[in-house]
Amino acid sequence: MRCWHHEGVRPLRPLYAGLTWRRWTFLLLGGLLCAPTAVVVAFVGGTANALLRPEALAIGVTFGVSLLLMAGLGLLPVVRKLEGAVAAELLGAPQVIGTCARWPARLRAAVWFVGHLFCGALACGATIFAPPAIGYGLIRPLLAKDAMIWPSLLGLVVIPAFLYGIVLAGHLAARVAEWALGPSAQERVEAAERRASVQVERTRLARELHDSVGHALSIVTVQSAAAERILDRDPDFARQALKAIEESARTALEDLDHVLGLLREEESARAPQRTLRDLDDLLAKTGLDIRVDRDGDLDRLPSAVSREAYRIIQEGLTNVAKHAGHVPVDLRLSARPGVLDLELRNPMGARTHGRDTGGRGLAGLSERVGVLAGRISAGALDGHWRLAASIPLPKGTA
Repeated sequence: MRCWHHEGVRPLRPLYAGLTWRRWTFLLLGGLLCAPTAVVVAFVGGTANALLRPEALAIGVTFGVSLLLMAGLGLLPVVRKLEGAVAAELLGAPQVIGTCARWPARLRAAVWFVGHLFCGALACGATIFAPPAIGYGLIRPLLAKDAMIWPSLLGLVVIPAFLYGIVLAGHLAARVAEWALGPSAQERVEAAERRASVQVERTRLARELHDSVGHALSIVTVQSAAAERILDRDPDFARQALKAIEESARTALEDLDHVLGLLREEESARAPQRTLRDLDDLLAKTGLDIRVDRDGDLDRLPSAVSREAYRIIQEGLTNVAKHAGHVPVDLRLSARPGVLDLELRNPMGARTHGRDTGGRGLAGLSERVGVLAGRISAGALDGHWRLAASIPLPKGTA
């Protein structure tokens, strides 16, 4: 029974919905805006009737002047903004208003403004004259005994038609507003490109934070734990560990300040572009026992390759400290003609066995190396964890 009652009143919902009458109010506002124009049109019409013959020519001139006046107002960008704001509030149209100042967008806004004024004038006329006319048709048989009953029957038909006409007019106005006042196809494409650009920048910043700050925090954790264990037995080593913690924290603060500067859109923010030239400083801060095997002239590598190689080593050492602990690490760098080979190998500690050590860092490294058309792999091999990357080099680099 409840379902039947619910379905029964559904066709009546638009008649008492607040959105319907807000839309009708929007149309009535068009009629009010049309009033000042009507004064100008009346003046032009009187002048045309006095100067022009035949009468049809005067009417045509009056109509043309009124149309040009309304269209000229509609071409103004401020009118488009005002119409869009009111349409979003009363029509329930999309909140995003087009801002394109090109002529196609301005012409659509002009067509909309002219239509709003004309339809508003009709809506005002219907609101003023329709209810009294319908009411008179309904009560006329009661006032005159010899009156025909068909006006009353016609009034009963006109009432729902008038009310649903209000609903339909508001719905059509909302749909047309999307075309006339909303963003153009070019604006939608530009907005999508801006969103994609923002997403790319966010991804890059996330990588920067993970690679630099995440690495520094891992080193701080390892070094502080080592310093605590040997503070009484070897104060000199503990002092070195604390020094490494200080330097790692300072580096992390610099990287964090850079990222925050980018988020504030500061033009002075510059990314710390660390490359393989800074490798010795990186290895000294880790506190790990690292054996390095260098082959080739690493200083002649392209800056992009050297930078990404540095990040790969940084991420690999961070994972060693996080998952394997204080274990010996073998690092091999080989710059051969046409390719840079990088390999990081360490024994798998107790915390590494039985768990997946891959994470966002390795996924980010895969994307970085992929941009340079290189390859990267990571996994267990003969009781060791091996991280290897191969990056192509331009001819004549190594």
